[in-house]
Amino acid sequence: MAAKKKTTRKRRSRPDLLKDIDKELKSLTKSIDKRLAPLRKEIEKAERRAGTEGARLLREARKRLNQVEIKGHSEVNKFIRSRRRDLSKALTDLEHSVRPARKTAKKKKAKTKKATA
Repeated sequence: MAAKKKTTRKRRSRPDLLKDIDKELKSLTKSIDKRLAPLRKEIEKAERRAGTEGARLLREARKRLNQVEIKGHSEVNKFIRSRRRDLSKALTDLEHSVRPARKTAKKKKAKTKKATA
């Protein structure tokens, strides 16, 4: 019978294993981020659309509230008008908080012309 040659496997040290694990985790994180980026963009778009739609609905509610005709006794009239103003202001404030922030264009610096003597 032929003698079997024993092969020993090189044992890796802990720091080497940790480095390998770290590399794998970084690569996994990159691939996950790459796959999630389009989903994040879609979520942001949906949030903006929802905010815009909510602001539009609140604006419409405020307009309709301001179109309500008030009839009645003068003191009741005053009370209803003041409550309607308060409600209209609250709707406006809510509309501003719901509406998504608009991107503002950066202002360009004005170039100064040199005076020719």
